[in-house]
Amino acid sequence: MADSSLPLWFKPELFLAPEFNPAAYVADLKRYVPLETLSTELHSHLNALKNKLVEVINDDYTDFVSLSTKLVNVDGSLARMQRPLLELQEKLESARGGIAGAAAELQSGLARRQAVAAARALLELMQDTAHVMSKVDKLLGEVCASGAASAASGGPAAGTSAAAAAKGVAVGASSAAASLAPEELEARCRLLDRVASEVSRLQFYSAKGDELEFMRQLRPRIKAAAEALQGYLDEALAATLQSQSPVALSVCLHAYAAIARPQAAEAVVRATLVAPVVQRAMAHQKAAAPLSGPAAAGPQLGAVLGAVSEGLNAQCAPFLEHTLSQASTSQAFDFLGGALLAEVHAALEESLPGVFSAGVPANFHANFLAATSFIEGLEGYCTTAAQVEAFRGSAAAAAFWKRWNLPVYFSLRFQDIAGSLEGKLPGTVLQPAAAAPAATSNGGAADPPLHWAPSAAVWAGLQRCIASDVFLPHLADKFVRLALQLLARYAAWIDGYMRQRAEAAATAAAGGGEQQGGAAPAGAQQRQQATAGAAQQQQGDGGSGGGWEAAATPEQLAALRQDIDSLCEGLLSAYIPQLSQRLGGQGAEAAEAVASAFSEAAEQLEGAGGALMGAVAESLVDKSVVVLKQLRGIVATFRMTSRAQPSRPSHYVSMILAPLQAFLQTEAAAKLSGEARQQLATAVAAGVGARYLHLADDTLSTVRKTESSLKRLKARQQGGEGGAAPDTDKMIALQLFLDVQEFGRQAKQAGVDAAQLESYQQLWRLVVPEDQADAAIAF
Repeated sequence: MADSSLPLWFKPELFLAPEFNPAAYVADLKRYVPLETLSTELHSHLNALKNKLVEVINDDYTDFVSLSTKLVNVDGSLARMQRPLLELQEKLESARGGIAGAAAELQSGLARRQAVAAARALLELMQDTAHVMSKVDKLLGEVCASGAASAASGGPAAGTSAAAAAKGVAVGASSAAASLAPEELEARCRLLDRVASEVSRLQFYSAKGDELEFMRQLRPRIKAAAEALQGYLDEALAATLQSQSPVALSVCLHAYAAIARPQAAEAVVRATLVAPVVQRAMAHQKAAAPLSGPAAAGPQLGAVLGAVSEGLNAQCAPFLEHTLSQASTSQAFDFLGGALLAEVHAALEESLPGVFSAGVPANFHANFLAATSFIEGLEGYCTTAAQVEAFRGSAAAAAFWKRWNLPVYFSLRFQDIAGSLEGKLPGTVLQPAAAAPAATSNGGAADPPLHWAPSAAVWAGLQRCIASDVFLPHLADKFVRLALQLLARYAAWIDGYMRQRAEAAATAAAGGGEQQGGAAPAGAQQRQQATAGAAQQQQGDGGSGGGWEAAATPEQLAALRQDIDSLCEGLLSAYIPQLSQRLGGQGAEAAEAVASAFSEAAEQLEGAGGALMGAVAESLVDKSVVVLKQLRGIVATFRMTSRAQPSRPSHYVSMILAPLQAFLQTEAAAKLSGEARQQLATAVAAGVGARYLHLADDTLSTVRKTESSLKRLKARQQGGEGGAAPDTDKMIALQLFLDVQEFGRQAKQAGVDAAQLESYQQLWRLVVPEDQADAAIAF
């Protein structure tokens, strides 16, 4: 029963639960029980438990004390209990010793048995090897005897050793095999296949017992047998190729594969089928035209390889169709590379070594395309994609492609194409582009209309990168990179000269400001002179500047901007589709990457176009500032004459934006896009507004200081009681306000809302009368 003195929240029975967690118990109680109270209750409970423990011990203490007096003969009882345990331990140790001895004897027996088995296996291996060696010698003797029966000068007699057979293989055996009937040839090939299987066993046994002295002594005989068998197989394969027996061919190739000598079969096919075809084609070309000289070697390679392809198709097509249609044969042999391509490669190196030279790029291009077409023709014999990949990765294909020095060819093309562009990038004056043909050399759409020679050179370079007589699929990535470099060079050429023009303009403006003590920037003529001088100084310092940007008129710069627009349009509408067609075999992912790269190049060109239009705007602003400087005449007019309060704008204001209006009427500006024209007008209006703000602020500041000084001087002369002088500063400010309003109207006629320009807003706040300061800008 629970203690009634304990609080309701304290339940000691929870301490005895298996899942009791002290930390969780304390965390739960401390939410509504102070820790001091909980600690007090726990200590009280602990004391109660100790007291209860003492009571329990005291209840049975008397029996505990008398326990030792009641126990009698404890040692005797322990001895009686220990005796059977010791006897059992002795029996277990004795049994363990017997088992360990038996296990040792068993392990020794197993080791002796394994040694005997190994020795027996070696003995059986040597016996089998000797038996197979004797069988091979006997079979080779039968092969030699069958050959001797079919030719007057046959091979070695039956029963001779394999080494002796190897020495007499080449004497008359070829004619003997060639004279056999198809059935006899097939039987001979089956016999050779049987010998090949036994020779294969010999080779396996020799590799397995490589450490045996018996095998080392027998190895020369095994090698001689393999050489003799290969000789017989070479003769049989040559005869089989002439008779075109598919059964005999399959059996013969199986024998080659069994002895792991596919290269020997490839050499026989090369000498029997391929070499005569290639030699006839070469001889025909030598008879038709001389093969010497770089000019003659170029166009003849296509004819030579065409003749070779026709001959191989007529002579080797049945053989290749048969061998490549069988999976086992096609995996073991490489007739396309080791026989066909290797023989053609060797013949070209011997008779036409100049075809691989890249010294004449046009000839190299034609030769390489002819070689590529020839390789594609060879790949056409393959029946599976795995065979195509195996042929492309063969040693013969690697050696053949290595002979074509593609890096040198691209280097020559790069120098030609890039050099043509560099030669057209002017240093002093822009040269107009020559008349463009009606259509491109690639058979595509008409070339874009271009005004200047550098732009035409860029487009011509781009076209040459994908021209049919320049582009090579194997160099697709390099030609794409070259095209992108041409565009980047063109854009950098424009950006560099526009930066020089801006730096020269800033230098001229700073010089004009120092000379005039903070007055307005220099005029257009002075700006151009300073720009030309800065450009000449940069050129003398080794810079890239040449001075054309300083002498270029706004119309010329606008025409260059039109070239950029035409190039961008031509890139996106015509060039990228043509390039994608050239890259058709590279995959959709490559085409997307190329299109993205050229889109970025077009954006870079757009940035260069923006720099050009900025230069045009700056030039027009300089011309407008020449007119704007007449603003300073307002001060003299009101000071030197007695004029009434102004009510209309000055006459010069209507001419401030005349340079912009005149330029927008030119043919060069008319060909600009509407967006470019609007951007130009806005830039000019903003630039003129900034110059207007500077001049007006300087003029008003000077007028106020002068007017204040005149008033003080007149007051002193009249003893401090002089009359009020005319308030000319207000009249000048009013005239400026009327002029600024008229300037806003002129900007609106040019298509620009001057109220949205920051420079015009500042100008308005500078000249607006106080009673109209809160009114909106109105023209």
